[in-house]
Amino acid sequence: MSLDYHRQTAYSRQELGGHYLDWSIRPHPFKRYRDHQPRPLAPPRWPRAGFFDLALNEASPPAKAPEAADLSAVLWLAAGLTAPVAADPEGGGLRAWASAGALHPCELYVNACGVAGLEDGLHHFVPSGPGLTPLWPGPHAADLARRLERPAATLNFFISACYWRSLWKYRTRAYRYCLLDAGHLAANLELAAAAAGFPARPVLDFPDRSINVFLGLASDDEAALAAFQAGPAPREPGPDQAGLPPFDRHSLPLSARMGRDQAVLNAHADGMLEEAAPPRLWPRPKFGAAPVPLPAPEAGGPDLRAVLANRRSRRNFVPAGLPAGQVARLLAAALPDQGPCLATVLLGPGGDLPAGVHLYLPRERALAPLGAVDQRARTATACLNQLWVGQAGLVLLLWADLELLQETGGPRTYRHAQLFAGRAGQRLYLAATALGLGCCGVGAFYDRELAEAAGLPPRGWPLYLLACGAIKGGPRQP
Repeated sequence: MSLDYHRQTAYSRQELGGHYLDWSIRPHPFKRYRDHQPRPLAPPRWPRAGFFDLALNEASPPAKAPEAADLSAVLWLAAGLTAPVAADPEGGGLRAWASAGALHPCELYVNACGVAGLEDGLHHFVPSGPGLTPLWPGPHAADLARRLERPAATLNFFISACYWRSLWKYRTRAYRYCLLDAGHLAANLELAAAAAGFPARPVLDFPDRSINVFLGLASDDEAALAAFQAGPAPREPGPDQAGLPPFDRHSLPLSARMGRDQAVLNAHADGMLEEAAPPRLWPRPKFGAAPVPLPAPEAGGPDLRAVLANRRSRRNFVPAGLPAGQVARLLAAALPDQGPCLATVLLGPGGDLPAGVHLYLPRERALAPLGAVDQRARTATACLNQLWVGQAGLVLLLWADLELLQETGGPRTYRHAQLFAGRAGQRLYLAATALGLGCCGVGAFYDRELAEAAGLPPRGWPLYLLACGAIKGGPRQP
């Protein structure tokens, strides 16, 4: 069960042990095929849109039919390489999306149908090219529409995870990181597609086995975690039964020896669906004290491409509070809508807002006070004694009552909650970058100790924590 998995992988101060990394079997950072070679992307047509315009849903570029140049830009903005790493040339370089341990377990696939300048079919994105590896030619939009139980679309994106990349370092807890990473990538994809003029529509309750077969995944070592549709219906969507795709048995192994973890496989299998389900509605969070409205967040900001290129994990925080306007922009960008997990905000002194613990309400764009005591230092101690967390002006803790989610929505809700937390985390990273602030995520913590430090209810489980604030050297504008 997914809830059992989360409990079993909780860290505690008394039981956390060491782990030896075998560098001889370090996973390769990119998926490669023996019999398929990537083809270069078309020259990208870069969209121009301010980050906060997109994050706050203020940007409304004219809807358009995607072309190959637009898709190239979206793929780079979502998952492209932004800089090499001289000290680690085999590590794959820096990418547009944040990843636990810089392991980047996720892969991005796109099925195109009716995209001018690109062959119809299923393609795998290769960031190192950058390029697209053709996997299955032909018009498959109608086939995917049948599988997803959605109208046919010009573009269908799929985010998968290769578990071994995270298992190598994080062992059984790896499934948590794979889901958070998929949420990071999903956030980029949504923003990039919106900037290009064809917003991505999430399809998270898809039939797992059917989609894994479509992607050609030949084993349980890689699985689809999220899907998105974009663009209008194609004029020639193809047959609704496209046949059996070629399996990727000819993909190269990630390392000389690969491991598996049955707990990870069981946790994923627990949330698998045999049929697609309609979009979900998430309840409004409950709160006691009257909420305090935040200032209206300002739109604009630097261009999305510049923000993505400059995003880094920066944690050299200085002990300084944040202005209310910055808090409003950070939280509105990170959490534009209500989701399956909740957001506790810890603020330090020195800003315009009262220090203490608050519950953020996305629909109201307001903070509901939970306590006036500054708990950042306790939170830092619970984050495996990473004391820099306690220096940040704002700490965002994304959490969920996993038992309630499962009771009301089934085991698939675990995947929803982790993906949503990752999406919010990536958007906070980008908002902090746009404001010249530092931001760093934490996925490793003493789970129950952190829940107590942040004042979560007894059934509340931490999913993801991010620290954000002013950094040494002043603002770093993109």
